Amino acid sequence: MLKTNYAKVSKVYDKNKGRTAFPIDKDIEELLSRKEEITVLDLACGTGNWLYCQQSQFSDKKIKWIGMDASEDMLEHAKEKGLDAEFIHSTAENLKLDMKCDLIVCNFAFHHFEDKKKALTNIFSTLNENGIFKYRNVEPECMKDWWVYKYCPESYCEDLHRFWPKELLCYELAKAGFGKFSIKREYYENYKKIEELYENYKLRDASQLAMMDDKIYQKGIKRIEREIADGVKEYKDVVAFLEIKCEKTAH
Repeated sequence: MLKTNYAKVSKVYDKNKGRTAFPIDKDIEELLSRKEEITVLDLACGTGNWLYCQQSQFSDKKIKWIGMDASEDMLEHAKEKGLDAEFIHSTAENLKLDMKCDLIVCNFAFHHFEDKKKALTNIFSTLNENGIFKYRNVEPECMKDWWVYKYCPESYCEDLHRFWPKELLCYELAKAGFGKFSIKREYYENYKKIEELYENYKLRDASQLAMMDDKIYQKGIKRIEREIADGVKEYKDVVAFLEIKCEKTAH
């Protein structure tokens, strides 16, 4: 499985504004209706964008915020946001806290975990009884026309190694002990100017592009440049999201 060099990606990660905005997390509201004080872990928190958005919405609540990431460079950018949170440099496979969490979220990162089964075991053991785990990510097999895969098709093949399909993920979550599943799928399709795609491709902030070697990456640049030279004005952009919520239920 190829790895993404987040020491490089961290420098441009927040330039993609699609990564900086998250809606209010309704499960935090629900947990606070049950408990006066809760602990929330953003697993593979990156530059802290989800934490930043949620903390701004719940600034008057008793919440212990924790951000964990395997990249020290990404964590440094998270710390620059002035968050009231504890940041921990660790992989999901080595997840170990001296406290239990009420909510653990993992946004757009599970595919990076090398030992996914161990990560799920750790997540389960880190949650309080009736605690919630939420997984959100793109779903490669449902978005083969995504511009990244179109211009760098090799990255799609690599993602088949990195991403677990929904059925396998739910199966392994259940094996780890989780219950009360809810699954939501979203699919979006629109058209954008190809010049915008060209600039996004050169930014190389998507892990799919960042992990490829330069020779393969440059082939994609040439494919886009040929289309621009041929007079292509726009491209179809598609994205599919998979969100799975489950709980640590009593057996």
